[in-house]
Amino acid sequence: MGKIAFTVLWAGVLIAVNRVLEHAIWAQYLAIFVLAGIYAFTVDKVPGPRGKSSRESSRV
Repeated sequence: MGKIAFTVLWAGVLIAVNRVLEHAIWAQYLAIFVLAGIYAFTVDKVPGPRGKSSRESSRV
């Protein structure tokens, strides 16, 4: 549940940044790249289901 909420919140941040940088295409690309990197590193630290860690559930 935590990762889903974090992802939805992060999508809102991404949409807000895109609207602010609407007239600067290069800045949008740069911001999306940076935000995607931050998301990729941060989403693993957000607690997921209590039963299994994300690494255990991906070993199917």
